[in-house]
Amino acid sequence: MNNMLCVPVGPLQANCYLVWDAERRACAIDPGGEPERLVRLIEREGVALECILVTHGHFDHVGGVAGLAAATGAPVYCSTLVSPMLRGVEGCGATGMAIAAVADDAVREVEDGIVVPVGQLLAKVVGTPGHGPGDITFEIGGALFCGDLLFHGSVGRTDFPGGDFHALLASVAKLAALYPASTPVYPGHMDSTTLGEELAFNPFLTILNTDV
Repeated sequence: MNNMLCVPVGPLQANCYLVWDAERRACAIDPGGEPERLVRLIEREGVALECILVTHGHFDHVGGVAGLAAATGAPVYCSTLVSPMLRGVEGCGATGMAIAAVADDAVREVEDGIVVPVGQLLAKVVGTPGHGPGDITFEIGGALFCGDLLFHGSVGRTDFPGGDFHALLASVAKLAALYPASTPVYPGHMDSTTLGEELAFNPFLTILNTDV
């Protein structure tokens, strides 16, 4: 995808994505740590951060949200179930550990079908629970940013509180019904892939009866 940087951050090296339009107005997807480094990258690339998009509420994907929001003033978009964790009301769903709280007025709750403008780009929200109950995928410019739903050759863990393998499979099937097999998938860890490649070869998806 043009106009994008993938930046592994934090102790688990989760993928944070910076995506921007032709006028260099950008979003940051899942800034899981190292907010100072992300600010330097944003300045280096000469982009203006319009918003922060959060796919799910695990610490390795949100550890840098508060710092990045405070440094840039960018609003933070997340699902209703993730919002309390970002606001500091409850800890990370996977570990219970506290996350630095984002200012209340910076958090914007979204749900399936909502579209978040990012300059000339549109980030469409697709509800994709499974790895966690409030997980969402963002479709931007025909590419899917799916957090820990789907990986190259694997899928997200479902043994955390709120995880549900059958819901995860249903979420992948939902994406397959909405988007063509050639759709790029940018996951929360490891390399990018496509929906078709995963539906054809991912061993965790063999029980899905989906044409590819």
